[in-house]
Amino acid sequence: MIKTILVTLSLILSAQAFADDIEVPEEELARDSVLPVFDTQRAVLNRNVLTNKRIEFSIGPGLEMNEPYYNDLMYTGQLTYNYSETSAVNLQGHYWSSGLSSYGEQLKAGGTKFASFDASKAPHPEWGVFLNYEYIAYYGKISLTKKSVMNLNLFGIAGAGYINMGDANTFGLNLGLGQNFFITNNIGLRFDLRWLIFQGPNPTTQALGPNDNPSADSFGNRIYYNTQMGLALVFVL
Repeated sequence: MIKTILVTLSLILSAQAFADDIEVPEEELARDSVLPVFDTQRAVLNRNVLTNKRIEFSIGPGLEMNEPYYNDLMYTGQLTYNYSETSAVNLQGHYWSSGLSSYGEQLKAGGTKFASFDASKAPHPEWGVFLNYEYIAYYGKISLTKKSVMNLNLFGIAGAGYINMGDANTFGLNLGLGQNFFITNNIGLRFDLRWLIFQGPNPTTQALGPNDNPSADSFGNRIYYNTQMGLALVFVL
């Protein structure tokens, strides 16, 4: 019993000894501070690619993503005038490749169960011109290696234009999103995703057999919502 009491007293005295206040000089205490990541912050904020009052020219191929009957390969040329770093006027010219898609060729060949359907005898887009407003919503930089920086901008476009369909013509709306990846300050790649909305002849309203040659006015109309994707080489002049 005596030994137990002595051990208990020893523990109590030790706890009191460790509970003493420790005073540290104020100048030795750690302080919270926020240091800049970059010594010269303007080097990060400044634009490498200046587009204000400059012209961009781009040309490249594209695909019509939801076209069932006709060749989905197309070509696009664009001329853009930037009247500020955030706003521009964009002129687009589209040229659709001739011919049918693989599905359209199958329908043209026909078979034992189905009659021949030659969609090429119906009016369809051949070329078009669109005038758009372009808004550059974001400008940024990305470093792919430790020694190089690629500049990019994200934009949206909206406009209207004219579409030639052979024997028929129509007007349409052009909406889209895109991004420029600048390899140098004057050369880059332009990626576009566009939605072309227009009213035109519906080839399925006619029996387009081998001996049929209907006029453009004999087709019924429908509204098209064509999704286009394009990749182009862009030059900043």
